Amino acid sequence: MSVPSLSSSAASSGSTPISYPNQGLIVAGTGLSSGIDYTTLLNAIDKSLSEPITLMKDQESPLNNELSAWSTIGSAVSNLNSAAAALGQTSLFNTYSATSSDSSVATATASSSAIPGTYSLSVSALATQDVMASQGVAATSTAVSSSGATGTYDITVNGKTTDVALNSSTGYTLADLSQAINNSGAGVSASIINNGSSTDPYQLVLTSNNTGTNNDISVTDPTLATSSTATALTFSTTQAAQNAALTYGGISITSQSNTVNDVIPGVTLNLASTGSATITVGLDTNAIDSAVNNFVSSYNKLLSDASAQQTYNKSTKSTGPLGGNPALASLVNSLYSFMGSEAPGMTGSSGLPSTYGITENADGSGQLQLNATTLNSMLTSNPQQVQQFFSALANGSPTADGVSEKGGMTNFLNSYTNPANGVIYFEQQQINSQLKNMNKQIASQTAMVQQQMGMYVKQFAALEQYVGEMKTTSAALASQIGQMPSTTTGG
Repeated sequence: MSVPSLSSSAASSGSTPISYPNQGLIVAGTGLSSGIDYTTLLNAIDKSLSEPITLMKDQESPLNNELSAWSTIGSAVSNLNSAAAALGQTSLFNTYSATSSDSSVATATASSSAIPGTYSLSVSALATQDVMASQGVAATSTAVSSSGATGTYDITVNGKTTDVALNSSTGYTLADLSQAINNSGAGVSASIINNGSSTDPYQLVLTSNNTGTNNDISVTDPTLATSSTATALTFSTTQAAQNAALTYGGISITSQSNTVNDVIPGVTLNLASTGSATITVGLDTNAIDSAVNNFVSSYNKLLSDASAQQTYNKSTKSTGPLGGNPALASLVNSLYSFMGSEAPGMTGSSGLPSTYGITENADGSGQLQLNATTLNSMLTSNPQQVQQFFSALANGSPTADGVSEKGGMTNFLNSYTNPANGVIYFEQQQINSQLKNMNKQIASQTAMVQQQMGMYVKQFAALEQYVGEMKTTSAALASQIGQMPSTTTGG
């Protein structure tokens, strides 16, 4: 006897039918023979068997939140580590600035080899370029050499002579010659000016590329005019090159350039006009202020992130994903210790952050604030001590060998951020291991549920077949009984 099928109430209602192993034996719905609601029954069994899977999946979300939280903390720790390391760099305190009392006379820039101090100078002359100009011609298209002309313009600058050859086939206009000189690399710039004259206003002007008397221009004119249509050019000096002249410490100094490097040690002067100016060289406090501000901001950001990941939220009535985590608590407490005590290897007020303008906010959050006035006052009065403090805070104090260091903030933070064996790596590895094991259990449990549900489907199909057979047998018996002749009993 064929296996009776079950009508699909799920299909008729438009919902997705249940799918299990042995599904082909029945169609989820109400049994035609038994009247059993298999859709409801199978869903109830599935839900009961899947409860362990649901519980495990519910545990995945908090673990993923912990992973995300450690990623946030890791970024903040790395940023603070970089900011602390920058404070511990010797180069930060070897950065100098130079200011001028009169920038219209001279400006200055300082290198790491500069010596702090005040330097007075007087500028009596600026270095200038050499300028030569031709006589005027009628137009830029005026021929200055004609077809068949031969020879070169010999232009000498700073001992180097450049030959600018003529074009013997077509000749040169004034504009052609200007372009040829600019393309020659002769150390001069050629330009055409209109002097405003009513006759022959266009002049070819040669200007040395560099200032100073070493860059005087010399031009040897070839014989250009081979016909009455070409005008031979001659050049004369309109501005003689000169050297810069200044006085420093009673000493007269000349320079080929207005950029002077060898007067004040480690300082480059840029002369702008004649007059007197005082150059002041000192530590670049702006760079140091910026580095300390970055450290304070990075420190506060880490504390803020740590608080968000572990504090109880009254509105959501929940604790952050890392609430109660001992590794995070240790990190925060250690940071408090660094900023609330003397820097490694230093004693007394010289080792306290407050001496350099770094103090805790009054709101009890543990976050820091910087008093730039206090910091800059210390940089002015004792820059070596400021450098010593930040070096000790960041790098720690030298050990007995005088080379390695211990106790610094960067070493401590590295113990958290080390990608091979850091605290954050270890915490994330533990969470990932839990998630991996949980996913294996979910996959195993899911397969088991599918197998069990397939067994139930098979059993229900057999039940439906049996009920159908019984109904068929009952109907057949009833039919046979109905066809039997009736027996009359006489009295």
